[in-house]
Amino acid sequence: MRFAIIGQLAEAGLLADSICAATDHQVGPCCVAGRLAEALADRGITFSLVASPEEAIIDAGVDVVVVADADVDASMSLARQASQADCHVIVIPPDEVSTAYSFELHLLLDESQFGVIPLTGRWYVPSDTGSACEVGGNIQQLSMELPLTDDDSELDRWQLRAVDALCSFGFEYSRVTALDVPGADGRLLSRSVTLAASDASDVHVPPGILTFRKGSPLQVFTSSGDEKGSGAVSDAQLLITRSSGEERRIVTALPDPAGSTSPSEDSALAARLADHLADTNECQRHMEQFSNTLEMTAGLKKSLRRRRTVDVYFDGISERSAFKTQMTAMGCGVLTYVIFGMVAFLIMAKLTDLPPLILQLARIVWVAPVVLFLLAQFLLPLARERRKD
Repeated sequence: MRFAIIGQLAEAGLLADSICAATDHQVGPCCVAGRLAEALADRGITFSLVASPEEAIIDAGVDVVVVADADVDASMSLARQASQADCHVIVIPPDEVSTAYSFELHLLLDESQFGVIPLTGRWYVPSDTGSACEVGGNIQQLSMELPLTDDDSELDRWQLRAVDALCSFGFEYSRVTALDVPGADGRLLSRSVTLAASDASDVHVPPGILTFRKGSPLQVFTSSGDEKGSGAVSDAQLLITRSSGEERRIVTALPDPAGSTSPSEDSALAARLADHLADTNECQRHMEQFSNTLEMTAGLKKSLRRRRTVDVYFDGISERSAFKTQMTAMGCGVLTYVIFGMVAFLIMAKLTDLPPLILQLARIVWVAPVVLFLLAQFLLPLARERRKD
């Protein structure tokens, strides 16, 4: 496959490295800037630079478009353009990613005959790790220790990747507890995050524990690309502990794939993505997991605010559910409008001596929103549910 890379997020550099290491894949035309352009140059990756994203997308030889744009709206727009151009799409989630973003991606996948995959933390866990069943039974705990950065946006990205990596083992987490430990000066010293199952779960689910601690200096960048601090981000180890006391350590490209020390000759990442892009069912499964991970990270932030354990409910958003929610909210507004409108109309008709034509127009203005609201209900059959294969 031939990959086109678009955007500024340096995380795409590790994927480009993996593509170059593969014998059956290659980097095609790229429209890159900022940290991503620097990352490709630092890794010694040769590519043809084009003037615009559209030029890279419509290139006849491109099979996969890697969207690494830092802006949410631009990222979704480019993903849509690439899908409409009959290309597979790999999306690196922007900083302000949310469940609404995953909803739009899911709809894009439903409409397309080509694969769409968000590149999240689970992809940086080596492929030979496998699922929870393949790893082996009697798992007592999953844990990962990561460095702590003072940059809140950077920390949010690391949390999203790390939570997704823990969720990749297939355990059904539905409860999250997050705790910050500040220092005497008020600055954050450590953060612990625990993922667990609800009390109603009939299946044993080992807890997933993330610990962020102050450690060696990190290479942290601001949104403008200016460097803050020094040093290198080392790859974190994911520790699998079994009830027998046996431990297995897995080296990942987390927390920051852009600064990963993973060997550049490793082509497994590109190969795994290419295989999954060709399977629509796998793309659907990963998209659903991506949405669940975003729900978990939203619960994590809520737990930090409320300083207590938060239960997460995975409500799959679809066009139909969003339509029903919006219609319910609009219905309350229309009902309020009708009540107050009727009172206003009766007072106006009683206290004033208006011509019949004016009163007739007032009745139309009063009733028209109700008629439009009722007609809008017939649009429900056109709204789609999420496709689950």
